[in-house]
Amino acid sequence: WNIPPLLYSKMDMLSTELKVRRGASNYIPKQRVTIEPFKRRPEPPSDFEQKALETLTEAVNRIHRKVPIGFSREELYRLVESLCIHEKASKLYSCLHDLCKQFVQQQVRSLGGESINKGIGGKLEVGAVAVAVTQQDEKILMKASSIWQDHRKQMNAIRSIFLYLDRSYVVSHPRLTSLKGMGLSLLRTTLTSQHPEVLRDIVRAVLSYIKRDRSRKDKVTADTVLLKSVLDMLSHLEIYVQEFEGVFLKATKEFYAYEGQRFAMVKGVPAYMKHISERLIEENKRVEDYLAESTRKPLLKALEEALIASHVDTIVRRGVDELVEKYATEDLARMYHLLSRVDALASLKKYFLDHLKVAGRNLVMMGDESQVLKDKQPGERLNPHEIKLLEQEEKKVIPELLMYKKRLDKLVHDAFENDQNFTYALKQGFEYFVGGADYRVAELLSRHVDALLRGAKARTLTTEPQVNEIFNPLLTLFGFVQSKDVFKGFYQKELATRLLTGKSASRNVEKIMLQKLRALCGAAFTKHMESMFGDISLSEDLAREFHRSGSSSSVAHQSGTQLSIDFSVRVLTEGSWPKSDDNGSMQSISLNLPQEIKDSQASFEAFYAKRHKNRKLVWQYPRCEALITAEFPICGKKELKVNAFQAVVLAQMSNKTEAMNFAALSSATGLDSKNLQESLYSLLDSKIILKAGSHHRKILPTDTFVANGGFKTHLRVLKLNRERPKIRRRMERKQVQEQVLADRGSVLDATIVRIMKTMKTMAHKDLMADVVKLIKFTCTAQDIKKQIDALLRREYIERDENNPEIYNYKA
Repeated sequence: WNIPPLLYSKMDMLSTELKVRRGASNYIPKQRVTIEPFKRRPEPPSDFEQKALETLTEAVNRIHRKVPIGFSREELYRLVESLCIHEKASKLYSCLHDLCKQFVQQQVRSLGGESINKGIGGKLEVGAVAVAVTQQDEKILMKASSIWQDHRKQMNAIRSIFLYLDRSYVVSHPRLTSLKGMGLSLLRTTLTSQHPEVLRDIVRAVLSYIKRDRSRKDKVTADTVLLKSVLDMLSHLEIYVQEFEGVFLKATKEFYAYEGQRFAMVKGVPAYMKHISERLIEENKRVEDYLAESTRKPLLKALEEALIASHVDTIVRRGVDELVEKYATEDLARMYHLLSRVDALASLKKYFLDHLKVAGRNLVMMGDESQVLKDKQPGERLNPHEIKLLEQEEKKVIPELLMYKKRLDKLVHDAFENDQNFTYALKQGFEYFVGGADYRVAELLSRHVDALLRGAKARTLTTEPQVNEIFNPLLTLFGFVQSKDVFKGFYQKELATRLLTGKSASRNVEKIMLQKLRALCGAAFTKHMESMFGDISLSEDLAREFHRSGSSSSVAHQSGTQLSIDFSVRVLTEGSWPKSDDNGSMQSISLNLPQEIKDSQASFEAFYAKRHKNRKLVWQYPRCEALITAEFPICGKKELKVNAFQAVVLAQMSNKTEAMNFAALSSATGLDSKNLQESLYSLLDSKIILKAGSHHRKILPTDTFVANGGFKTHLRVLKLNRERPKIRRRMERKQVQEQVLADRGSVLDATIVRIMKTMKTMAHKDLMADVVKLIKFTCTAQDIKKQIDALLRREYIERDENNPEIYNYKA
């Protein structure tokens, strides 16, 4: 209720009278008391308005002067209430507005003072001027903060007195602002319209303060409370964005643009990226400490554009190679996060891929003879020491690639957060440098697997998880090899050697490896290799039956002495096993074997013919091995591991003191010149036989040979290689390549015929494109053109009569 103050005293008297009556003995309480208002509103004294306004004006002035008011706030509140009730609110609001406006203007003028330039008098050094400017900025900010804090406290105090005015009169007049809004509006108008130079000084002082903090010119950290107070003032006055933020962001861009140009080329990339990360933390902290939250996004964007986006090429060009080579995961992770902020990961991916291509190419070409010969004169050959070093480096290629892949996988996971783009770049890189040396990697990978399957470690792999740990990385590397048929050719030859010589460490591990290859490449890839295992298993059963039958017995030598012959046979299926000679045939070579061996052969052939009708055995002497016990005059009995060709040469020269010439040895052994030369080279290298009257290395048809009666060695078992390792590898490489080319030619023929049978008529360029899409190995356009010409000659297809660039299928 709005009860006039003059009625209060009357109501108090009525309340006292009622209490007295209730205390009397004959008091009878009434049910209801009705208080009627005055018939007309009481009028205040004639000087009430003037005195009330003077009192309130004095109170406001005292609040502005920050001295005690000297009046009861409740009494002042009643005065405001009475003035409003008696319709003096408009005048009261205007009076209060004028008082506040006058005071605000006075405060802003006091903040302005003299300009900085005028404030620095005399002749000062540059450093002294900088100190003076810094101190002046700090004074301006402290004064502005003080004015703002006082303004808020004073307006709160004024509002508590004029609350009735604010809640009754101001609310009912929408055009008027609340007392709090009035104070802000007055301060805002004074700063922006009447004294803009003061506002500019404030903004400049803030920018100078922040720049000094960024520059770290002194060890004193910025007064965040002071800055927050000043910027809060701008925010509450709603001029933060208009008057400060734009200028601040512009200054930020200029500062960091200069810093980026200065640091990007001077500092190392890791140090520069660390500096950027620190700057990002600092700017985020500035937002938390005193800047408005709305400034965070444009502020960080300005920093990112100046320090990162403008120097992306410098960062990745100078940093990627160094950091990836060192596997600096932390620095690369920082680079990834920084570049992701400016959408520059494509550049990082490109340089990462380029690095992989170069580094990977260097890895796969380790130990390559052609790389060394580039630095030599035409016709100059490698010396034995260089050849040995190349062989050692060549053995390291696959282990180094496996380690390289493992490290890069970890790097992509830890530094690039398993980003699919970088995972794909890693795959592209390996496909590039492995594909660039496809034949070489396929051969080296096959050799590495062969060494593992021969080694003692394979015997300890009893479970499939253990096998997976060793061979899965190899199969991952195998997946990057495009010429998988080359790997197959080498692997099949080495598997054949392991099975026939019994040098496989674990048959179980061999079969698990075959299962993995089958899963990766299909059943056709491992068909012949699986058949090889079947042949070995059947041969073992057959050998047991042969020995149980008694057909294998000791054979008497012509001289009457007894030689115990342990005769073992492996029956191989033609077509499943790789060819053993240079011509790629399975034809038997005619050797003059000792009679005991011939008798054992005849016995086995008779045994085999009884069990398998209409089958023909062809003896593959290039695959045969023998363990001969020989007795030498000086060193006594020794065991010689030789092949069949070496064995027949030793048999012819055994117990003979006279020399034999090359032609006589060829006739006596049944060996052609090439195989005889290879056998003699190995025997000469071991010094079991010697050249008679000649010391040159090369074997000539006129040379004569004699057994070395003075041979001696400390070894109990002496292994003689059929040919030198380098020559053997060259021969194997040639055989595999020829077989691969033949197989690929057949695949290309079948693919072309299948396409033409479907399409009937096709243009040359379309046929070439379809063939490339369908084949799974790498080939050139010349390879495809060669097979098309072959099919034209064989009349599977023909050229169109009107257009030679069009082919027609001939049914």
